[in-house]
Amino acid sequence: MSDELEPTEVVQEAEIAEPHGEVDTTDWKAEARKWEKRAKDSREAAEKWSEYEKSLKPEQERLAEELAAARSEAENARTALMRHEIAAEKGIPADAVKLLVGSTREELEEAADVLLALVAEQSKPKTPKPDLSQGKPAKSNATTADAFAAAIGDLL
Repeated sequence: MSDELEPTEVVQEAEIAEPHGEVDTTDWKAEARKWEKRAKDSREAAEKWSEYEKSLKPEQERLAEELAAARSEAENARTALMRHEIAAEKGIPADAVKLLVGSTREELEEAADVLLALVAEQSKPKTPKPDLSQGKPAKSNATTADAFAAAIGDLL
């Protein structure tokens, strides 16, 4: 019996030599480091993107201001063109075009009509006011010779 092996010893050796199922050879620490590195890279990329968006914002604001200025300038040019067109239609002199005030065609035409009425009123010939003292005798007791002597005395 000494040649026979004991079965308990063989079973123990078999359990130690071959594990049951698949062997897990994953290095979990290495995997954790890999995912941690990816997370850091993603965070850095997100920060860079955020900085890029922030750098674009002033550019966008500048472009928005330029657009607003261009629109305002175009509106002013349209209004000036309407002023000159209406002045030409109504016969208003070029010097008086700047007196036309309004933002719509109707307002400018109304202002042109008012301006034309004022110009017409001012261009009427004015008759001089009558001198009511003309033709009336002087109330003073001075003679003509006294008046002549006074006038000559002023000249000398």
